[in-house]
Parts: sequence; structure tokens; C-alpha cells
Amino acid sequence: MRLTFLLAVLVFVFNLFSEANAESAHFNYILHCQGCHLVNGGGTSGKIPALIGVGRFLSVEGGREFLVRVPGVSGSLVNDAELAEVLNWILYEFSPDNLPRDFEPYDAEEVGRYRKDPLVDVEHAKDRLLSLIET
Repeated sequence: MRLTFLLAVLVFVFNLFSEANAESAHFNYILHCQGCHLVNGGGTSGKIPALIGVGRFLSVEGGREFLVRVPGVSGSLVNDAELAEVLNWILYEFSPDNLPRDFEPYDAEEVGRYRKDPLVDVEHAKDRLLSLIET
């Protein structure tokens, strides 16, 4: 009985990660982001921001830094290179239509530089950027 349960759990976990290997950004998204932002990047209204359309922040000054400096990102347990990969994966997966034509993917050096200065007042920064996006 225990062996059957263990095998069922292993099959479930294997299927969950079958499209993502341990070195992939998708795998790191599953492990470090999906619990809050959900499998589809939808978030939870009023609690966890959606990642769908997050690429629009890249169209205004300060938006690129903002995406790295929010606490859940800057404080992530992954290293700078892995975080850059996850951010790029999120942008291409959940916001491809919002990426600027001249979008340059994040790299480890840039992520490392921005995450050293995490945001304290996220809502104020987000509201400021959203007002720039909407104009």
C-alpha cells in the first residue's frame, strides 16, 4: 500500500516536471514562483499580481529595474543567472505581445546589480510606472 502511494506520488511529480528539467527557467518558475503566481501567471486578484502583460513595464523608464527589484524577485533563492533566465522566461511566456521590439533579455550581471537594491515601497513604484504606461 505504501509503495503504491509512493509510486503514484513519483509519477505525479514526474508528470508535473516532464516539460521542465532541473536546469531550466520553467523548472525554477515552478519551484519558486508558481505557488503564488499560478501555472498560468494569473496571480490572485488583490493579493498576488498577475504576470500576464508584465512586459508593458519595459516600455517606460524604470520599469526594467522594477521587475527585478520587487521583493519576491530580488529576494529569490536562485542565483543571478538563474533569475535572469526565469525573468526572461516569464516575459516570453506570459507577455510576448507586450515586449518592446528592441527588448534585450536580462543577463546575470544586470540582475545582480538591480537586486542589490530591493524596493521597499512597491505599491508607490508600481503606481508611478503604471501612470507612465497609461499616458
